[in-house]
Amino acid sequence: MLQPKTEGLAGALEEILRRFAPKNHTAVEFTPQTRLMEEVGIDSPRMIDIVLEIEDRFGFTIADEDAQNVRTFGELMELVQDHA
Repeated sequence: MLQPKTEGLAGALEEILRRFAPKNHTAVEFTPQTRLMEEVGIDSPRMIDIVLEIEDRFGFTIADEDAQNVRTFGELMELVQDHA
């Protein structure tokens, strides 16, 4: 079970990802193991948009190399938690 702070973060990140996911991937269930490229259809240009949205919403900057290493929803959550 996710902690309340993590649960809120997961919901916010899921909302952002669903907005940028291709229409045929919007029903994906997000777990820490969900692969962003393969399961959600997030490609490099979409990931840039997602990172910019996260930076705007949470008020910090994510280094390009950190964003490029994110493969799963759990890794994305860890990245945001590390900056919070």
